[in-house]
Amino acid sequence: MRLPGFLQSGQARAARLLVVTAVLATLLSGCGLFRPAPPPPAPAPHRVEPANDTGLPASAARALSLRFPYMHPIGHGAGHLQVDDADDLAVVLAPIGQSHDAIVAVLVTGAGGDYRVATSSKVVAPGCEPCTTTVDIAHHLLSVHVMRPSDPDFERVTYQFGYRDTDDALRLVGVTAAQPAGDDPIAHGYAISTNLVNGSKVDTLDPTQSDPARRRELRSSVSLRPAIAFDAFAFTPQALGPELQRRPASAFEPAESLPASAAALLHARFAGATVQSHSAGVLRGDGPRDIAAVLAPPPGADGDPVLALLLAQADGSFRLGATSGPLTHNCRACEVQVLIAHKALVVQTTANDSSGTHVVGYQFMATAKAGALRLVGVRTVLASHDSAGDSRRYVNTANLVTGDKLDVVEEVAHGHRNRVEHASKIVARPPILLAGFAFDPSKLDAETRRDFAP
Repeated sequence: MRLPGFLQSGQARAARLLVVTAVLATLLSGCGLFRPAPPPPAPAPHRVEPANDTGLPASAARALSLRFPYMHPIGHGAGHLQVDDADDLAVVLAPIGQSHDAIVAVLVTGAGGDYRVATSSKVVAPGCEPCTTTVDIAHHLLSVHVMRPSDPDFERVTYQFGYRDTDDALRLVGVTAAQPAGDDPIAHGYAISTNLVNGSKVDTLDPTQSDPARRRELRSSVSLRPAIAFDAFAFTPQALGPELQRRPASAFEPAESLPASAAALLHARFAGATVQSHSAGVLRGDGPRDIAAVLAPPPGADGDPVLALLLAQADGSFRLGATSGPLTHNCRACEVQVLIAHKALVVQTTANDSSGTHVVGYQFMATAKAGALRLVGVRTVLASHDSAGDSRRYVNTANLVTGDKLDVVEEVAHGHRNRVEHASKIVARPPILLAGFAFDPSKLDAETRRDFAP
């Protein structure tokens, strides 16, 4: 592959330029690692009231109408919560005229077999208009499922309540949460399951839904809390901070171990450095799998992580290739991930601050002349979200070979989803090589500028 900075005159050279441009445009526009956001879905309906749940027993419907005259049932689950000889009911109720700000009422059978309200919850996901709540009862547990569209942490959270031993009160015994993989260049599905009775916690990182072998787990424990009664629990993400705290991808064991020869080379050339993450894959033609490794400075040393490229040799050994400049630009809290796929290297940094989540992805490909990796694309994301369920996401993607730039703004406000985009051109730069490259988006102002204001 011969890149624009190395092209000479002549029809053959021009033809190669067209091929390279087409390949890179394809990579950066959908078939490669930097994929554009999907087409906008149909706008979400605003304040649509679901049909009343008409499947409730008559005595349960009467008890609810007396206890909650300004609410209507929108769903329910039945099963055995405390004893096996009678069905209990869990009913989701929302204020008349809306489907959010719901509560959950638990009904038990009283004298004569009629249902009565035993307890009820606080508002589930208060103020979150697009949120939905469903319930079910199974295995003597009440599960309250909350869907939070566009939530940056977890879109699906399930709270489980049960009776323990001689407890008279329904109490929180477990929580699970899941977030599907997004459209970032290096995306992971993430799930958490925490047992509030014994404190056990399992975090699951799922790099690809199609390859269960690459799923990784991290087991830990959290401090036990005093019992949390069902009617006292606040159904908000902040209510269970430690139990739902996500771990960085670097905390998980790598899906593939580093070959011994590669580890020895890194140890010899970067004494004391720690390998935070690595990825292996084909970068040069159809050759062997090279390795990109993120190296943190020795413990106690000042400095930023760097990326080292290890080039595979025919005899199975490795030689040191390019070494980058600082990866995090003095952002000590930034998370760095690397991925080699589709003959491209992607380096992704993620950081969080008061303005939201910042993701920057850099894509490198090998030149045909020398095999050196050069920067061919950059993608930035700024995502913010509030407790009411409103969110905003600004994504820009720049192709440094063609000069194409695409800005996309996606918003969810009061249940309405809106997506607008703007295509533009930037001035092509001279080739930027991986060797010595400082991963500082401010040095790529034209490519990363958020100047689209729809």
